[in-house]
Amino acid sequence: MTPPATSRIPIVVIGGGLIGCSTARALAAEGHAVLLLERDEEPGRRATSAAAGMLAPQMEAARHERALAASPAAEGSMRALSIASRSMYRDFVRILEAESGRSIPYRDDGTLVVALDEEGREELRGVAERQRTIGLAAELLDGGAAREVEPALDPAVVAALHLPDDHAVDNVALARAALEAAAVRGVEIETGRPVDAVEIDGGRVVGVRVGERSVEAPVVVVAAGAWSGRLAGLPRVLPVRPVRGQIGAVALPAPPRLTVAGPGAYCVPRDDDRVLIGATVEEVGFDHLPREGAVRELVEAAARFLPGLVEGGDLETWSGLRPGTPDDLPVLGADPDAEGLLYATGHFRNGILLAPVTAATIAALVSGRSPPVAIDAFRPDRFAA
Repeated sequence: MTPPATSRIPIVVIGGGLIGCSTARALAAEGHAVLLLERDEEPGRRATSAAAGMLAPQMEAARHERALAASPAAEGSMRALSIASRSMYRDFVRILEAESGRSIPYRDDGTLVVALDEEGREELRGVAERQRTIGLAAELLDGGAAREVEPALDPAVVAALHLPDDHAVDNVALARAALEAAAVRGVEIETGRPVDAVEIDGGRVVGVRVGERSVEAPVVVVAAGAWSGRLAGLPRVLPVRPVRGQIGAVALPAPPRLTVAGPGAYCVPRDDDRVLIGATVEEVGFDHLPREGAVRELVEAAARFLPGLVEGGDLETWSGLRPGTPDDLPVLGADPDAEGLLYATGHFRNGILLAPVTAATIAALVSGRSPPVAIDAFRPDRFAA
């Protein structure tokens, strides 16, 4: 059926990935009428698919401490946001399972970050001390103790940081459940509907334009991932860019029990005996096509600490575009120059992890409540300079 030239609905969410679906569902759960517009015919095929489902802010910090671009204050805000979202995850999964009728595999066995030499051991020792200082569970194990926790580790592993509170979720099952839960909550979902522009009049949002169609709405949430910066009509330049991520999977006769990260790669076990190996970070614009050999390089890196990977069968590969920002932090909150315009984008490598807290934040702001965590570090106007 051809939609009418003009329609009215109170809230429009732009984007049908996990962030958009979770946010739309949270808004509908509070009684708002919501229209979700997704550019693709099948939602969740972009950044949501280019993930392994790690809920591992401590592991991310351990692997990327030296590469953090944000200020210490902003890093603290990101840590607080990430830990808060991780703490929400069990309830988030339980609610989506109940509303969608789908099972969402969730693994709470913890995560290991391994070292293959003495320099790596000392780096992990420092990470463990810093994380314990701020109240996080982190234990440095020697190689033997690490292999007792995860027998699949190679003898070359000299130490491992054990992070029991870093978990993992099947992100594909999660995204499907979030989409279906949104529909159950009454969200109107239209796929194959790329939004061309956000429409603003007199300092407040009035709706969006989809081709020749106008959708009037007093509240618009930008959750379009890597395409967020391409929306016309925004009151500011939004420097969200695509960052290609490639990932692979192999089926193993004896997969590891825990998520394991090491130099150059990470590995996340699934309930079907597959192990996901990821992930590349490639600045190639909107080119989503896989680069030949990239995932094979990840497998070779991971086999240094999980040698059983070489026993795997055919290597399955895929890729997606994640939304990056100049400081690698999300864009989250209300636009100060356009009443009714909110952002939930730019999550980069952390979109799966941050889905619960993002949805809760946008729902709180729309309903006039304070967000669950301070979000000043993620203001959309922080890039003005």
